[in-house]
Amino acid sequence: MKSLLFFGFIFLFGWLGSSTKKPSGVIVSQKTITIKDTIYFTSQIQPILVKNCSPCHFTGGKMYERMPFDKDTTIINHQAGILKRIKGEENTLIRSFIQQQSHQ
Repeated sequence: MKSLLFFGFIFLFGWLGSSTKKPSGVIVSQKTITIKDTIYFTSQIQPILVKNCSPCHFTGGKMYERMPFDKDTTIINHQAGILKRIKGEENTLIRSFIQQQSHQ
């Protein structure tokens, strides 16, 4: 009986511990992005910006000269405003990209 209680407690603490662990990365479209994963500006970030910020912040747009969103440096320099306007999973991906750039 004591061994049954002992194994019951071990199971319970193991189960509770595993259910409270946080994921190691950020979930974006059913894919975990960890620090080791590289987020690429042209293939992952720029399409989000084209969808949400065209035509104003791209070639020919009225904001292009002051804030060109086809350059990754603009995204890093103006991150607060961009992150405020883009929501959801796209926001999470851009935030991860900015963090990645700050660690380089």
